[in-house]
Amino acid sequence: MKFDVITIGAAVRDVYVQSSDFVVEDRDTDGIPEACFVLGGKLEIGPPYFSSGGGATNAAATFAHLGLKTGCVAKIGMDDAGRDVANDLKHHGVYTNLLVQTDKEQTGYSTLLTTQEGRRTALVYRGAAATLAAKEIAWEKIKTKWIYLTSLKGNLTLAKRVFKHAAANNIHVAWNPGSQELKLGLSKLKPLMKQTAILSLNREEAANLTRLAPSDIRTIIPRVCSNIGKYLVVTDGKQGTYGSDGKNAYYAFPNDVPIINTTGAGDAFGSGFTAGIIEHGDIVMGLRLGTLNAEGVIQKVGAKNGILDRMPGTRRLGQVNVEPYKI
Repeated sequence: MKFDVITIGAAVRDVYVQSSDFVVEDRDTDGIPEACFVLGGKLEIGPPYFSSGGGATNAAATFAHLGLKTGCVAKIGMDDAGRDVANDLKHHGVYTNLLVQTDKEQTGYSTLLTTQEGRRTALVYRGAAATLAAKEIAWEKIKTKWIYLTSLKGNLTLAKRVFKHAAANNIHVAWNPGSQELKLGLSKLKPLMKQTAILSLNREEAANLTRLAPSDIRTIIPRVCSNIGKYLVVTDGKQGTYGSDGKNAYYAFPNDVPIINTTGAGDAFGSGFTAGIIEHGDIVMGLRLGTLNAEGVIQKVGAKNGILDRMPGTRRLGQVNVEPYKI
């Protein structure tokens, strides 16, 4: 079976819990707001929302919705949560024959405590998702035009195996590395980044990778671009997104939409941008598609609940304003 895209990374079971009783307080300790509740009490919550989660499943759902034949490589347990993850992927049109199953670990699980304003704290049990190993993957079945690689929890051995397979089989790699991979530093990641067709980061991640101040985006973009294969996207939350192909840079303006939930927005943008490159071969169209996909997600609870139902036409894509950005 030949795929258009195969995603690789984490798969977990998510439950979103929202309550007006989650009180957010701004303290003077480190400048980071804190969510507070009284220990020993009972808090009223709204209806919980259950979904599959993890970067690999979130991205896979986007690709499948946009009409691309999509498989997902991730590790789940042989338990109810694992079956729920697999069934949810099937519901989104994703092939599940590449999932790795184990009876030695439980499926990863996340409880997302969400305020009325959309801010959240995640309680994470990584479970089987964190132990995916290269030897468990059926590499002979990884036949695809693109691999979309998400967080591997710092497993550089697995990342190297992914890129080796891609190079040997003429597969393009889009990479959205996790915090544990980025902690390894530019020197260790550079050989893999050079083979990366699309690198997707947020602004803080790009700053940490280059050891520059987040405000110095005009220096960050060319610094990262000089170390990657072709495309770079740097998301900046509600401030918009930057993109570059190494020669030209662009800025995508955000639309004014209500923010209900931010979980999965980065996955939605990165996979949407990659789909735009696959379908249109154009960075501006990629920025527009990524923006629309992410804006759909932040307006609903759940990392997959608001992703695009189908590939949008040029008129809808044109609703996202993208302008050249001087670097």
